[in-house]
Amino acid sequence: MLTELRQQYDQLEDARLALVKKVRELNPKLLRYKPEPERWSILEDLQHMVLAEQKTALKLGTAAVFGEKNPEMLAMVLQVLDQDMVVDVPDPEMVPDGDAALEDLIRNWDQARKDLYRFLSDCGPDDLEAPVSHHVVAGPLTVVECLGLLASHFHHHRRRIEAAIDRR
Repeated sequence: MLTELRQQYDQLEDARLALVKKVRELNPKLLRYKPEPERWSILEDLQHMVLAEQKTALKLGTAAVFGEKNPEMLAMVLQVLDQDMVVDVPDPEMVPDGDAALEDLIRNWDQARKDLYRFLSDCGPDDLEAPVSHHVVAGPLTVVECLGLLASHFHHHRRRIEAAIDRR
């Protein structure tokens, strides 16, 4: 795997494993607790994170052309995530149903990360600028942009989960 991709992947995976360890230690009631009716529970945040990574990982292998790049929209999406703004999920396939079991989510997340690792391992220097994924708002993404978006998305939801844990 290219060094640049390996560093980004390793940081993302280390953070995921730390979060998994933390949530496995929580009381099941806390995992399902919703601080407000319209807010997600910890389990729903996790399910959304897994759904997003599964969808991204599935699209990575296509390497098709997804239309025009839109750097301004990508910057806006990253800003929304990095500043922890609350917005509607732009893709209905990524809305959690809140009915998933923690260990099933972790198992699915493990598989999504294995798929991502395999894809990244196959990327060469010439692949870094090619579109490999598509975000419903940000448009086509290169592999580096996709990893950056995955990291911002992960940390946005990690902060939400940690805040929910701290409120208990």
